[in-house]
Order: sequence, then structure tokens, then C-alpha cells
Amino acid sequence: MTTVSPESHTGELGVSFMKLLCGTSKVIFRPIELFDVGIDALIEPQVENIATGSFIGVQIKSGSSFRRSGDGRYVFRSDKAHFEYWSRCTLPVVGVVYDPETQKAVWSNLSDYAVNALAHNGPWLVNLSLEHDELKPDTLYKLISSAETTRINRRLDNSMSAAIAQQKDNQSNKGLGENKKLAWEELFENFLSLLHDEWTVAEAGYRLSWYFPKDKCDPRHVFAIARLAQVTDVQIIKIISAMERVMADGADPVAEHLCYMLAYIPRVTQRLELAIVQGLVRKGSEWVAIQAIEFIGEVPREDLWEKYCA
Repeated sequence: MTTVSPESHTGELGVSFMKLLCGTSKVIFRPIELFDVGIDALIEPQVENIATGSFIGVQIKSGSSFRRSGDGRYVFRSDKAHFEYWSRCTLPVVGVVYDPETQKAVWSNLSDYAVNALAHNGPWLVNLSLEHDELKPDTLYKLISSAETTRINRRLDNSMSAAIAQQKDNQSNKGLGENKKLAWEELFENFLSLLHDEWTVAEAGYRLSWYFPKDKCDPRHVFAIARLAQVTDVQIIKIISAMERVMADGADPVAEHLCYMLAYIPRVTQRLELAIVQGLVRKGSEWVAIQAIEFIGEVPREDLWEKYCA
């Protein structure tokens, strides 16, 4: 007689929960059907209707066995080999525990936890609670932002290592203090992030605008101009989304400073206009892009207002 274990259904419930959560939050969910060693699925956030290409690995645990005594307490359990695997994954990995009985879930950043666990030889478990770690539509952004912070920190660690190595090779070249350089690069990573929430992007852009050096020989200025020359259309659209968010919250001066930063991007007004024409800017948000075009170009664009916001 052909049988199916209850555990098979229980595991599928956790995957189904994540699929529904991502679908309702406009996050792409890709289950891994083969060789799901340590990662059950990949999720990929969007900027408006554009896929970001930034992936987050998800390991899903499902069942009442992960519930602990006490209201809303859970544990994510694994072994040393899996934590070693998550620590060396090139993409950030998060863990999710789903309780089919309550239909609730909690989450943890496994990439960050693994580093600490391996440094102290365990424990190979993460204590979680619904109070602090519940995963639902209005907290999914915390999971995504945490994974993005992990990615940024790894990139900055590599940048710092390279800078230290170069400094050792050329001790006479003092340049900009490494701590100052790292903070400047971190601001840019947050400002140009496709995964951070709009206010994180806006706050980073606001600070960059205030402290943008006028001296073209300043290493921060050189870095900023080179970095902004590489900005993609998707990143521009993300900044427009951030502008819309802060203006909706009554912070128009912040939006103005974001325009100052956009102005450093080559051909930004033409690129914004093309994004509107191609429908890359979310319908109903074209007015923000048009305002940015007018602010940067210092020319009224009644043609765009009439065509897209009439």
C-alpha cells in the first residue's frame, strides 16, 4: 500500500505559508525542488513591478515540534554542519519556523547567527518568539532589510580588507581615514539599496546630500561621482519611490535632498522620462518623477503632466 507520511504534509504547509506571504507582498517566491540542502526556497523582492535580481535564501521548518513551552515561543534547531553551510553561502539566508496549528510563523537571520554560533561552538539553535520575531505581511520588510544589511556588511568587510591591504603596500598614502571611508561607502550602499525600505533609502540620501563634499579632490567626492555613474534605472525608480513615501509622510525637505543626489546621476532627467514612458514607474506615481525632472532640469514639463497626470 502506498503511504504518505504526515511530516510530508506538515513541511508543505510551511512552504505554502511562505508562498502566500510573498505573493500578497509582491515578493517573488521560488521553491527549490532539487537538492534543497540547507535552503528550501529563494525569495526576490521587487521595485514596483521590476525584479531586483537580489536573492535571499530561506530555510523553512514546520510543525509543532518547534514550539516551546510558554506563549508564542519557538526554537529553530539544526546542526553544526548546516550552520557552517549558512555561514559560507554567498547570499544571505534566513530561517522561518511555521506553526500549522496557530498558522503563525517566526523568523531569524541565519547568516548572522551562524557567524556567532561558530565563533562560540554553538548552540545550534535560535530561540524565537511571536512577540519579537513574528513573520507576517507587515513585518516581511524587516526580514528583507536584515538580509540586505548582511549583504552590505559583507561587501564593506571586503572593501575594508582590500583598503587595509593596499595601505600596507603603500604606507605613505594616508588618504581618507578608513573609518570615515567605510561610513561614506555604507551610506551609499543604503541609499542605492533595492531591498531596504523607502525611509532607509531616503535617510541615507538625505545625509549624503548634507555632507556631499564640494572639493572635487576629496576622496569621498571621487567615490561618490564614480558610484553614481553606475546607478541603474531600477535604483533610480527606487529613489523615486522613496521620494513618494517621504512626501506622503510630510517630509518634503527630505525629498528635495534626494533630488540633489539624483542630479549627480548622468542623464537622469532623460532616464526618468523614459522610465515614465515605458511604464517602469508605478501608475499613479508618475507625478513624483515629473516633479524630480522639473526640479533637476529647472524647466516646466506641462507635456508630461498633461499626458500622465491629467
